[in-house]
Amino acid sequence: MCVEQDFFVKVVEFAKEHKLMVVHDFAYADFAFDGYRPPSFLAVPGAKEVGVEIFSLSKSYNMPGWRMGFVCGNSRMIHALGRIKSYLDYGAFQPIQIAPSSPWRASSPWCATSWSSTRSVATSSWTAQQDRLVRAQAQGHHVRVGTHSRRIPRHGIARVLQDADPGVQGRGLPGIGFGEYGEGYVRFALVENEQRIRQALRGLKTLGAR
Repeated sequence: MCVEQDFFVKVVEFAKEHKLMVVHDFAYADFAFDGYRPPSFLAVPGAKEVGVEIFSLSKSYNMPGWRMGFVCGNSRMIHALGRIKSYLDYGAFQPIQIAPSSPWRASSPWCATSWSSTRSVATSSWTAQQDRLVRAQAQGHHVRVGTHSRRIPRHGIARVLQDADPGVQGRGLPGIGFGEYGEGYVRFALVENEQRIRQALRGLKTLGAR
């Protein structure tokens, strides 16, 4: 689902009214297509009073194995998160924490440019993967580009996940796992390389021809 900024205005109002804490997972902040820009929860006035926003380096900077990210927003919530983590773990190996954070702290223009380029390359590669998936879609299946979802008849979902090996089977999830509005959809991840995606698409086309 895609939302606009006014959605978070209502979220802040609702949280204040019911004394709730909001945690906005903004891992896909840079994954937008056709001119859409995902809004930030913290851009709404009053958001820091009720919540935090989490960003991950896994997506935008192609660092999935590093498990690095950060949280900003309400100071009391961040302090509570720190306490909880101190009971569970003490974070990743320190050099792995320092390495991705150093370009942001450095004053060198080269560091800033390099980091920005890395981000641009990552997001461009995902855009290309999505375009490739849409262009080569299985005939008769509806693709909603803005929300990156593919609708498949109910009876066909099991076949897709079982038979369209390997990319779909390994990277496809039934939409119902994401809630009632996901019923009838399959979620495809674009993290596989181009060859694997093409292989999965050939499997989908074979299924569509049956």
